[in-house]
Amino acid sequence: MRARLILVVLVLVPAIHAQEVKEIAVVPVQVPSSAVATKGTIRKTLDREGTFVPADAAELRLDLESWKGELTVVEALPHGGPINEGDVAFRLDTMGIDQKIEEDGMALARAEMGLRQAEEQARLRAEADAEALRRSETAAERAAKRLKGYRELEKRFDEENERLQIQQREFGLENQKDELDQLEKMYSEDELVDATEEIVLKRSRRGFAQSQAWRNLSEQRRVYDKEWYYAWREEDLVVDAENKARELDRLKKSQAMAKEKSDSELEKTRYELAQQKKKFEELKRDREKFTVRSPRRGILIHGAPEDAPWGRIEKGSALKAKSVFACVADPKKMKVTTTIAEADILKIKTGTAVEATPVAAEDAKMIGRIDVEYLPQKGNVYKATVQLDQTDMRVRPGFACKAAVILEEARDAILVPKTAVRERDGKTFVSCAKTKDGPFEERQVVVGLSDAKNTAIREGVAEGEFVVK
Repeated sequence: MRARLILVVLVLVPAIHAQEVKEIAVVPVQVPSSAVATKGTIRKTLDREGTFVPADAAELRLDLESWKGELTVVEALPHGGPINEGDVAFRLDTMGIDQKIEEDGMALARAEMGLRQAEEQARLRAEADAEALRRSETAAERAAKRLKGYRELEKRFDEENERLQIQQREFGLENQKDELDQLEKMYSEDELVDATEEIVLKRSRRGFAQSQAWRNLSEQRRVYDKEWYYAWREEDLVVDAENKARELDRLKKSQAMAKEKSDSELEKTRYELAQQKKKFEELKRDREKFTVRSPRRGILIHGAPEDAPWGRIEKGSALKAKSVFACVADPKKMKVTTTIAEADILKIKTGTAVEATPVAAEDAKMIGRIDVEYLPQKGNVYKATVQLDQTDMRVRPGFACKAAVILEEARDAILVPKTAVRERDGKTFVSCAKTKDGPFEERQVVVGLSDAKNTAIREGVAEGEFVVK
């Protein structure tokens, strides 16, 4: 019985072993998918859309000085075409400004004639004023001399003449008295008085009485003249001298004020004429600007350099003064314009590097530096410009591009696939091996920047090692 049991076991063991071997051969060996850790550059970017615009362009604008009328295009070179320095890019309708120049020219001639007449009138008025002043000065001077002469000479002459006249009258009266006394004495001694003698005596008595009356009247007249006439005469002379002096003073002041007013009006007329001449010259210079010539060689763009996509300026188009309506650009020099949202504005500093990739040529990657305006535009977006270090010659003005603003960058970093990095309990791990086939071990690592594909490993993985993806 024991022998048969041993035999059965010996028979069954090989069979069981063969079955186990067969099952092991059927199960496939699972080899982990791995990737090699490489050195490279990784970036954290802010991706924006932009447009290539000329970086070196001469702007065309109508910096008019005087003309405020319409600016209508009658001739325009095509948008985007080549142009040489001095070529006529645009011509404007000059009918309105030509008419204005003719009208202003006639008005200027009338104003010049008016100024000449005003100057001649001022000269004649100055001569008349000078003559009137001389007459007034002479009158005042004579009135003053008359008063002085009366006080210093004529008054003394009158007084002396009056004294002599009184003396003469007294002497005459005394002589008449003596004669009358002598006649009466003589006739009284004769005792015979005839008719002739009576007549003589009567006549002498009447003459003496009349002389006495004249003397009394003269004395009264003298007192009157002294108290009133001569006083009034001197007063009249004083008043006349004062009036003439005041008239002279008033004349001087009135003439001074009139001259000041005349000079002011004349100066105003001269100033207005000068302004009129200035405006006329400005208008003529504006007329010359109605033929717009290219200041340089390049390509003609209808619009400001940064206004892409640009419109078209055609015959009949209206332009605005002081505004850039076209430019002549160097096709070899480009820059990128884009916008930054307010949420991202504090992430960017002026001078931050940008990688610009044309949509039309994705292999043409260009590096530049960004400059963001300090204040936002409408919609709270900030205008930004990227000055490129160099321009790919395939790029044309108006091309769209992808602008990657490089917020952070790590060069010569150890890069592994982003899927190789796992987190657990707040720690970061990577399954790593020296060879592609393992054995793999889990390591704790320190990570850096990540992009859509890779993560930078600062510590824990060496270049050339393999990681499980």
